[in-house]
Amino acid sequence: MQQKSPQDAPITEQIKDLFAALRIVHEETNFDELKKIGGAFATSYRIPTYELTYKAPGRLRVEGKAGPLSALLIYVGNTKTYKIGMLKKTEDVQNNPGQKQSLMDVGIFAKDWLTTDYQAIFQRREGALLVYKLIQRNTNNKSHELVWLNPKTFITEKRLSYNSESELQKEIRYVKARELKPGIFLPSRVEIYNQFGKLGAVQTVESARINVGVPESLFSL
Repeated sequence: MQQKSPQDAPITEQIKDLFAALRIVHEETNFDELKKIGGAFATSYRIPTYELTYKAPGRLRVEGKAGPLSALLIYVGNTKTYKIGMLKKTEDVQNNPGQKQSLMDVGIFAKDWLTTDYQAIFQRREGALLVYKLIQRNTNNKSHELVWLNPKTFITEKRLSYNSESELQKEIRYVKARELKPGIFLPSRVEIYNQFGKLGAVQTVESARINVGVPESLFSL
């Protein structure tokens, strides 16, 4: 098996900041199928719309609202802060990549987390796509993922998540990529399937802005 370091893998460094508004397509969402992935995972998809803001390196803000309830997650390096209603808590998630969200959650194979949290091990080619195994760095957690990467768009068109017993947990497909700026692509549709291959949810990117300048103040509470 040929192996490549994350530095050799086709990762994008063009995105300095990003803002995206996402919507859950409820007519294509099946919570019974989502719950087979996990109850907490399914609950997160009950928030109909949310906004994602990113700034390099390694800063991410996710904010959503469901009626009167609001939820806010902020990641700065290895620090995770969340606020749900009146509850606020900060956690150290160093050596726990599974507790982080990143640009990879919207399908972008970005440098930040691939050089700090995950090691990308080249597996094979499938047509125009490159298949990588992502293993977690600096931890004994054996959970891992397989991703099918388009080297021209830096989009993971398919992502399979496995637990520490190598059992499939879910599949995510990032489709209908749009070129927002020369050489910078973003999927416009994300499909989540459970471990039995059943569609559980769909989210769409309603709007996006890239490299327009994001204030540092957004990443503090």
